[in-house]
Amino acid sequence: MSSDSPPSALLDPELLLERYGERIYRLARRMTNNDADAEDAMQNTLIKILKNAGSYRGESDPMGWIYRITLNEAREIHRTRKRRPAVSLDGLPIDFDESNHPSGIHDFSKHPDKAAMANEVDGRIREAIDELPDGYREAVILHDLEGVPYAEAARLMELTLGGFKTRLHRARLHLRRSLDQFWAARDEANTTEGGNA
Repeated sequence: MSSDSPPSALLDPELLLERYGERIYRLARRMTNNDADAEDAMQNTLIKILKNAGSYRGESDPMGWIYRITLNEAREIHRTRKRRPAVSLDGLPIDFDESNHPSGIHDFSKHPDKAAMANEVDGRIREAIDELPDGYREAVILHDLEGVPYAEAARLMELTLGGFKTRLHRARLHLRRSLDQFWAARDEANTTEGGNA
């Protein structure tokens, strides 16, 4: 294969999905905060990669190029679709009876209050990230959630390294303020409930 030829994984749909599918979906899911939108973004990304594989001229792992396509597709879906609540039953633990029929959702924790608190905090963190302006949200997702190094994330977002670090710092400050407000409101609610008991 010449240095101008795209890697074989970019030309074969099955190999592309096997090698990069999980990372594409994970990034799309984090960007869209919705399973259905992430699946759409992933499908669009895979189609674009296969269609444009000939334009890839990098000599190393094409993940940076793939991340850029995924970012663009997820960004477009996130901007154009109405936000709608998505409830997935896939993550719920379900009990099955002797005949392998679902019998209901079981208690997945011996401490339901801790599980509820973890879900509440996780939900608030997701909301806080989703409330960030696109460029700030992307910086947090790429570096803090996906683990993309500073320089690579800056390149993907077409920013200087200093510009990327500034954007990430500002995004983190916004998240901290948002989460501080969440904890303060929660503490106030607990104090009020405790005083009324």
